[in-house]
Amino acid sequence: MLNQDITFSENLDELLTRFSSENDCVLIIYCTAGKLQIEIDGQQCLISPHDLLLCRPELIIGNYMRSPDLTCQLIAIRQNAVDDIFYLCMRKDNKWWEKSNYILHHPIIHLNERQQELGKLFNRLFQLYMEDSNSELSENIRRIFAQAAIFELLNWLEGSVETQEETPKPGRQAVLFRDFIKLLQETKGRQREVRWFANRLAVTPKYLSVACHTNTGKTAQMLINEVTTQEIKRLLRQTDMSTKEICGKMDFPSLSFFCKYVKQHLGMTANQYRLSYCTSK
Repeated sequence: MLNQDITFSENLDELLTRFSSENDCVLIIYCTAGKLQIEIDGQQCLISPHDLLLCRPELIIGNYMRSPDLTCQLIAIRQNAVDDIFYLCMRKDNKWWEKSNYILHHPIIHLNERQQELGKLFNRLFQLYMEDSNSELSENIRRIFAQAAIFELLNWLEGSVETQEETPKPGRQAVLFRDFIKLLQETKGRQREVRWFANRLAVTPKYLSVACHTNTGKTAQMLINEVTTQEIKRLLRQTDMSTKEICGKMDFPSLSFFCKYVKQHLGMTANQYRLSYCTSK
């Protein structure tokens, strides 16, 4: 969609048009003045000054109207960068799932005074590094800023999630799924059998998959494969470990099995993936 993984803009029409037509990124809209009324998945949303709107790739944005005095900043983060950032969050934040689920149902977040000041700082930093858009180091710095901004957002949501937890207790499947996600965070792709997780959680593999599908639309095996694949990609991109060393770190039974797994889930060999990442930077 965009030429860079992280793009900053003040052109609302351009980015909304691109988001609607190509839709391969997370779009963040921060309103600084005026008002914006926008249709998202058939629901009308009103964005006022100091509101932050998070649009996931699968959302459908319809008609929108704005006041004459509207000013806003937009950040578009391409899906591959989003996957990296969210996976990092999942590994570090024990309440990652609760917070991501909160955002799913509350896409508009109003910033308090401290958060507004932080928003101004992030905004200025993005602007400065967008001026050097062709620099590889600037692209990496923008990615780090995006990671910091997402972590800050998760920190802001701490109180909201705690308030949400004071509501009636979730059902058995929701509790099971939350415990499953915590185990996924701990194992980081080193355990890949649904039965292993089911045994640890004292349920049948079938019931675990039903709970996962109820909460996410994905089976337990699909979620396990996603985490495993993201960890392999991270190791290939961010370390100089050999294929054999990554195979050992990820507890695969053999190098041939690891290579087959990578080919199946990445669509290429480990070396090809590492090379494609290096040449695309």
